[in-house]
Amino acid sequence: MKRRTQIVLLVVALLVAAGVAMLFRPAPVPVQTVQVQRGPLQEIVEEEGKTRMHDHFVVAATVTGNLRRVDLHAGDRVRAGQTLAWIDPAPIDPRQGAVLQARLQAARAAQQQADALAGRAKADAAQAEKDLMRGRELHQNGVISNEALDKAMTLDEAARKQLQAALSGAEAAAYQVEEAKAALLVHQNGNSNLPTAIVSPVDGNVLRLIEQSERVVGPGTPIIEIGYSPRLEIVSDFLTRDAVRIRPGMPVLITDWGGDTPIPARVRMIEPGGFTKISALGVEEQRVNVICDFTGDSHGMEDGYHVETRVIVWEGKDVLLVPSSAVFRSSGDWAVFVVRDGRAHKTIVQIGHRGEVNWEALAGLQPGDHVIAHPSADVDDGVRVQESPSR
Repeated sequence: MKRRTQIVLLVVALLVAAGVAMLFRPAPVPVQTVQVQRGPLQEIVEEEGKTRMHDHFVVAATVTGNLRRVDLHAGDRVRAGQTLAWIDPAPIDPRQGAVLQARLQAARAAQQQADALAGRAKADAAQAEKDLMRGRELHQNGVISNEALDKAMTLDEAARKQLQAALSGAEAAAYQVEEAKAALLVHQNGNSNLPTAIVSPVDGNVLRLIEQSERVVGPGTPIIEIGYSPRLEIVSDFLTRDAVRIRPGMPVLITDWGGDTPIPARVRMIEPGGFTKISALGVEEQRVNVICDFTGDSHGMEDGYHVETRVIVWEGKDVLLVPSSAVFRSSGDWAVFVVRDGRAHKTIVQIGHRGEVNWEALAGLQPGDHVIAHPSADVDDGVRVQESPSR
């Protein structure tokens, strides 16, 4: 009886000890988990930008005189050769005649330069067209990839637009020569009292009236700014550390422009020179302009409209995705907490490309693993957790 009593007391003591241990055992930490899975990923750099017309022309006075009131308004459509304003010239002395002669020579030199640039652009466009035709043949034969063909198409499109811009510049230079000739002819004929017409160098829209009211102006005084509407582009200043990852031809999404659907665009060029800009926090930043072209409709936007420019610097179709909120630094490495058998296990992972929400996991994880999103300070290696799937 004594031995049996001892056994019963021992069993009771063990049960009491187990109950006390269960009573004072830490409760599982509630966590939200996300399942690791494969899917598409885009790495994007984003900045604010604005639209602008690629070709801006500032029409200036060619002679000294009284500018008559300009009847045009911002947004008006003008045609090449259309009279924009009239100037009643003041009497011209011989010194001013020499100035007009020099201006004519300068205009002719500018025309020669513009014609040379147009010729070069024409040759580049012809070569780009040949390269595209050759690339299409090689792509049909399976020699080159889709990416190489897309690059050839982008270069061909860029070359054609550069040719269009060069031809517009040559046309504008020709009109400037005609204006200089007209001003000099007025002086040489002694008809300084005849009004001088200021004409538009290109087809376009009036962007800004610099001088609208009647007043006395001198040669070179800006009067009207004209923009060439079909050549609308987007300019965004990116941090130089982001701009080094951007290449011509990369796809772009234009957002926050006023519509619900992003507008597709493509990077045309990264300007070669950077500049210093003061941020809203008063920090000096080195930035560089990235120029993008619409690949389709600009949806009614005009010069100076605000947009958000999202450049897709990398894109993958089948990537192992881990939420960025689950990744943290641990002794210089990237790590996550993986939930197995109700406990959190700290796991070192290798991170590749980074998207806005998800990152690419190159090593350390497998599809189907459950990782803790937003791990709190209560979560540590080996801690019991109570998981609930993150929505």
